[in-house]
Amino acid sequence: MIHAEAFLARITQAFAFVGVVTMLVIAVITSLDVLILRALLNRPIAGSNELTQTIFSVGIAAVLASGLAQRANLRVDVLSDLVGQRTKSWITAAGSLVTASLLVVLGWRVFDQASTSMLRHSQTIILELPLAPFQYAISALIWLCVPVQILVTMRDCVTAAGEGSAIGRAQRSVIGCLVLLSALVVVALAGTALIYGATLGLQSIGQADPVLVGGILFVMIWVLVLAMVPVGVALACVGVVGTAAIIGVPAALKVLGSETTALFSSVELALIPLFLMMGSFAVVSGLSEDVYRFSQAVLGPFRGGLAMATIGGSAGFGALTGSSIATAVTIGSIGLPEMRKRGYDGGFSAGCVAAGATLGVLIPPSTIVVLYGVLTEQSIGKLYIAILVPGLISVIGYLATIWIIVRLRADLAPDPEVFSLRELIWSFRRSLAMFVLFGLVIGGIFFGVFTPTEAAAVGAVLSFIIALARGAIRGDRIWSIAAETTQSVAMIYVLIMGALLAAYFFALTGIPNVLAEMVAHSGLPPIAIIIALCATYLLLGTVMDSVTIMLITASLVAPIVTNLGYDPLWWGVITVMLVELGVLTPPFGVNLFLLKQLSKDIPITRIYAGVLPFVLADIIKICVLVAIPAIITWLPGL
Repeated sequence: MIHAEAFLARITQAFAFVGVVTMLVIAVITSLDVLILRALLNRPIAGSNELTQTIFSVGIAAVLASGLAQRANLRVDVLSDLVGQRTKSWITAAGSLVTASLLVVLGWRVFDQASTSMLRHSQTIILELPLAPFQYAISALIWLCVPVQILVTMRDCVTAAGEGSAIGRAQRSVIGCLVLLSALVVVALAGTALIYGATLGLQSIGQADPVLVGGILFVMIWVLVLAMVPVGVALACVGVVGTAAIIGVPAALKVLGSETTALFSSVELALIPLFLMMGSFAVVSGLSEDVYRFSQAVLGPFRGGLAMATIGGSAGFGALTGSSIATAVTIGSIGLPEMRKRGYDGGFSAGCVAAGATLGVLIPPSTIVVLYGVLTEQSIGKLYIAILVPGLISVIGYLATIWIIVRLRADLAPDPEVFSLRELIWSFRRSLAMFVLFGLVIGGIFFGVFTPTEAAAVGAVLSFIIALARGAIRGDRIWSIAAETTQSVAMIYVLIMGALLAAYFFALTGIPNVLAEMVAHSGLPPIAIIIALCATYLLLGTVMDSVTIMLITASLVAPIVTNLGYDPLWWGVITVMLVELGVLTPPFGVNLFLLKQLSKDIPITRIYAGVLPFVLADIIKICVLVAIPAIITWLPGL
């Protein structure tokens, strides 16, 4: 099994590298089209978007297998304290097996979609590129994921078989393989019959009362997620079974193929891997360290200046990556040791890093904003513009919180540092590339120079050029960038696929309309309903990560708020801020545990205490944004 894993790892890494290079090449073509051919020569490339729909989509599919090999699946782990490690390992293995089964069906349905495209001679409009070859390639690359996921499942079975026992590695491998083979037989024979039987049983209810079926399967989503089935897989399975219960199995399988194919060829979603590449190149080129040094030079002369610099550095880094976790890890590894070395309190330092990391989502480009835009069919560009001012308010609020804390508790931070004009000028010059990059990407979207996807392409290429100019792209660095991009892209696309299938099912049931009518006839004032929704999101955030909450609830809650007369862009920003606050709230905030890993000597209770003032600042900020929606809506209105 070890040799098989090593062999497949080499193959999938090679495919992933080719996929990342393919996406970068398309980004270069798009950037040349936008910046030179269109802007300067007024001779744009005809049908350049169709390259994204075809070649780029294959590049995305090429990274999936390597991502799965790296276990790029989002799971909700609440079982650690409830069950033993061996039981947890068997549950994990079962979730991996479900994932492998879904991939088999997915590859089959995309292959069928490609065959349909070939029979219809489907092609792009301008370049007249045939769609079938690209769809067949996507199908083959999805099937490449199957043996990878089977090996992952075998590894989980081996781990589970060896937990708490004294048997050797060879015996555990044999037991794990036998268990896996038995499980495959069960899935192939009994599993298919069970799914069809459950679907047929639900069909009699679904055609008479689709809302009831929707309610049953909504509960089932939470059951699967809490049972450690990967979130995207749980959403996809419930979406397909629920859709089959309402419109029949053949139609549901066609939806699975068409939705998956559309997902990979989506021009809007192409900005996700491009922005992820931009962030990866920015990290290896040292831009993250540069912006942190600049923040330190500006804010260091104030008491608590290094803590404030951590917030400023997080904002700058977030503008390059759009990821809360990446910001926490990167800025935490730089800023946390520096603050501890200079005499800052450990819990206070960890709280600053954890809070600053949320700016990775609140400062565009943000992955969660893209997820919300896709799930609720809102303009991603307008959402990016709408969140700019609230993101700036978040930065100011965190800086003000630090200023207040260090005055109330002078022992938490050392005396201010001596101001150095030379350091300020030097660090500004080093950070200038980051400011230009952010201004070009977000400014280009705001002024309508290019679309969000084109902005992402320009950002990825410029970030690559900066890394190249600084000599950062050498040796195995390009492999590490490809691996990082691969893992993130694989996880996000599986999540989006599951969320879209679940959203399609819930739209069929009519549940969003029913909920909207119930709320409309509840007699409660709209602001009371908004407050109740905000409180619900805050409670969910204490026990679950932000992405999971967003995927399950966004498409159901957004219609309710819209029917109350509120601006959908306003609610989108509020939702993003609410779910991101969840990564800070004890006891299960993701950022808190990341900081615990980075600073193992700081008790988790001190990290909780260190982050609570920032949680309070966020709650005040959200209350202000709810009370004054114009803060969010005025900039997109321009």
